This record gives sequence, structure tokens and C-alpha cells, in this order.
Amino acid sequence: MELAVLVSDPLSEEGLAVLRRDPRIRVDVRTGLSPEQLLQVIGEYDGLIVRSQTRVTEEVLEAGKRLKIVGRAGVGVDNIDVPAATRRGILVVNAPEGNTIAAAELTFALLLAVARHVPQAYVSLVKEKKWDRHSFMGVQLQGKVLGILGLGRIGTAVARRAQAFEMRVLAYDPFVSAERASELGIDLVDVDTICREADFITVHTPLTPQTRGLINRERIQMMKPTVRLINCARGGIIDEEALAEALASGRIAGAALDVFSKEPATDNPLLDLPNVVATPHLGASTREAQVNVAIDVAEDFLRFVKGEPVRNPVNAPALRPEVAAVLEPYRQLAQRLGRLYATVVGKAYPGIQVVYRGPITRYDLRPLTCAVLAGMLEPFLHEEVNLVNAPVLAEERGIRLAEVREGDGRIAGAAEGGENGSTITIRVQVDGQVRSVGGTVTTAVPSGNPVPRLIEIDGYRVDIVSSGYLLLSYHIDQPGIIGQVGTILGRHNINIAYMQVGRKASRGGRAVMAMGIDDPVPPEVLQEISRVPGLEATYLTEW
Repeated sequence: MELAVLVSDPLSEEGLAVLRRDPRIRVDVRTGLSPEQLLQVIGEYDGLIVRSQTRVTEEVLEAGKRLKIVGRAGVGVDNIDVPAATRRGILVVNAPEGNTIAAAELTFALLLAVARHVPQAYVSLVKEKKWDRHSFMGVQLQGKVLGILGLGRIGTAVARRAQAFEMRVLAYDPFVSAERASELGIDLVDVDTICREADFITVHTPLTPQTRGLINRERIQMMKPTVRLINCARGGIIDEEALAEALASGRIAGAALDVFSKEPATDNPLLDLPNVVATPHLGASTREAQVNVAIDVAEDFLRFVKGEPVRNPVNAPALRPEVAAVLEPYRQLAQRLGRLYATVVGKAYPGIQVVYRGPITRYDLRPLTCAVLAGMLEPFLHEEVNLVNAPVLAEERGIRLAEVREGDGRIAGAAEGGENGSTITIRVQVDGQVRSVGGTVTTAVPSGNPVPRLIEIDGYRVDIVSSGYLLLSYHIDQPGIIGQVGTILGRHNINIAYMQVGRKASRGGRAVMAMGIDDPVPPEVLQEISRVPGLEATYLTEW
């Protein structure tokens, strides 16, 4: 195979050298192309490498009649239409590990800076010409507790560096096994324990409905007055208004921020506070990181031209058309169920089973099990999670799923399966109780298209087809609860699209309520709902 590759954004010379190592690859570097110019030339190439400037739209992919592979020299693929590439059989690769060390080191740089008031002391000496040794009393790291929210690649790298400073490390990550944490020398705890016990807290999760406002006003109130917060992940994980209030009042000691809810953040009020250290989103801004991502993506191009499996695929290889027609709707169902499991069960307990029933058991179900893993992991990881890399990411975190084929297509105590009787259920035993979510595929009216259908949550019957935001709550089945929740949502101008209640027993027992809503629910509204008497747990997810 020979590959003509267009590099349309600046790429390090080291990355280009890797590409040129194989005589079968012809490299053209043509940066600064306008969208119109890219459309004119892309038809000449088999491969395309971009960074963040070039937008690889469906139109570009359509014009690239010869395209076989597209590479992003970086982590995100927001500028690439991945579904359109997948439909055309074009492989998309990226470089999710290239900036891990850069982000971890910046986290530690900010941690040290906020611990020792380095920027403030610099301004005092260099800009104001003061020799002030008394105003910048700091704290040392040895013996302190570091709390890490999110133990992916970057969080793990930060933990190792903290241990070198003789810090004790606590971490919250519901999808890291206790065995894996023990290997790393880390104590797994919940978020509230970290807030109460940590001297430094750093966040390393993606921004999702579950993590937005993860550090909110209530949790800040739990913290020690000496705590210092660090965020090099995503703006919005920490409630900036609550953080500003706590810093201004002296409720907490300091914060170090590389990311903000709105960027550029030049007018953010946090920048005016004397106990804030801030940088303009420099997490991946090292020469080595830029070289690493270029080399990583270039090496995947070498693997591709040799016919070897690539290391960092973003989209899964397409199934054979006749198999895809059957399994693709179930793949969507499996991924949604995995995401729902991650929301309502919230942890990778040992012994998780994926149970398949009905005619789909005749097929190779590994793609569906991988889709379950992808759905479970995507709310917790920075990197792109898909059918190809989900098993690897799960193995890194000590997660194992048992694939079980059972009986017909019915879930005991739940609604029946879809037209062909096939169902997928994720189940696990937690403290003697079976936790589960289950679904099937049904035909949408009037389109006639197959769509995922949620039919069971923890044994409670539901019947949900519509996609979008889903507000779930467990409650005592008594008058007034549903009305109070609806009133709260209405007061905050959040529209309810539909509502269902599932129960196992008669009135007065435990029930589950599922509300389809048109807008995301802010964390403070979720907290207000959770205080309704009789509600036991409330979750916001997507279906």
C-alpha cells in the first residue's frame, strides 16, 4: 500500500520525520489552506493529518474520494466529523497520551505555586521592588493529603508525582477497581471524604452532566480552611461563583486554575483575587507534548500503511453490512445502558454481567460488550472512548465484564423485549442486592427506524424510547412527591417532556420516577430536588 498524506496544520519536524521514514508514504505539508482550497486538493490524498485549525467536515470527507485515514495530532477530535468518516470507512486516529506528562507537570507546577505563593512573591520583588519575606508564608507538601478527582492517565501521573513528594493520595474514581488503586498506593474514597480530609484537591475528569459543578458551594463548605484547589482539566467542574466567594472570604486558602468556564477568561473575577494562581489553558503547551502527539499520530500512519492495527483509533472498524443492519441498533442500546449504569450504580463493582437474550445471541457479541464498556467509561475519561479502545481502558482500570447468554428475550419483572424479543441487561450484586438496567430495540413510529428502548431500572418496569436528558429518582410511592419535583423544575423554567413511574409493590413501597426533560438541570436545582421529603436518590443522565 502507498499513501499520499496531506499535513494541513503545523506539525513538528520530528513527526514529519517519522512519516518520511517509510518510502511508501508521500508527505505534502500545505498549511494555511482555506476551506475552499482544502476541498479542491483533498481528492489527491489517501491520508490527512490535522491539529485544531483544519475542520474535517462531511463535505471535506466527501471530496476526499481516496481518503483512508485521518489523524489528529492531539487529544480531542471536535474538528473532525467522526460519524461521517466512519460511514465512509475512513479510519480516524488521535494522540490521547501525548500530553499526559505535560498536563500532570503543569498540575504540579500550579500546586507548588499556590502552596508557596510563587507568582505573588515574584510580582512583589520584580515588579514592586520589595524585599518582603514575611507576607508569603507557604506550606510544604511532605505529609499533606492530596485528593484527586478522576484517576485516568493524567490523574495517575499526578498521583505518582505526589507520592515522590511524600504526600498521601486519596482519589475518587468510581470506575477504578480497588485492586488497581492498591497497586498504585492510592486510597479510593468518595468525593465528600476528599473534601473533608484533603489539603490539596485537583480535578482530572471530563466535563459532563455528572461532573459539572462537582465541586460546589456545599462541598466547599466541607473543606479545611487551609485547602487549596487545582483545576487543569475543564472549566465548570468547580463552581466558579462559589469558589470566588470562598476565596474572597478566606473560607479556603487558595486556588490554581488553568481552565475556566468561559475562555478566554481575561475578565473572570477570580483573576482579581490575591490567593489565585492562574494560567491561560497551558495544559498541553510544552514542546515535548507537541512533539509527542505528532510522533504518536505519525506512528499510527506507519502502522496503517504496513497493514498493522493502529494504536489510537477513534472510530471502530465498520461491521459487515448484513451484521451491522442487525447489531447497530443494539450497539447504540448497549452504549446507552453502559452510560445509564455509570449514572445510577456509579461504580465498577466486581462481578458485572452483561446478559444477552433472544436472537442477537446468535452473533459475535463482543462489539456490544465493548459498547457497554464505552458507555460506562465515557463520563469519567478525558480521552475519546470507543468500541476499539474501551477494552484497553477498562483493563487499565481493573474492570472486567462477564458476557452471559440466557433464555428468551424477557427480563424478569420488567416489560417484554422488542419485536424480535432480544434484550440486553447489565447487572451486578451490591451488598446482596441486584442492581440492573435493561433495554431492547423497538421500531419508532412513524419513521419505522429501530431505536433503543429502556425497559428496566433495578427491576422496576419503565418504557422509554425518546432520547435526551433523563431525570431519575428513587422515592417512596406516596402522594405529592411527583408534584413537588415538577414544581421545582417549573420554577426554574425546565420543561418536562414526559414522565413515568415504575413500582414493584403497592402504594407506599419504593418506586422509580423517570422524567424526560428538554434542558440540563443545574447542580443547584438537583440539590433542591434531592431535598424533597421521600426522595432517596436523584440522577441526571442522557438516554
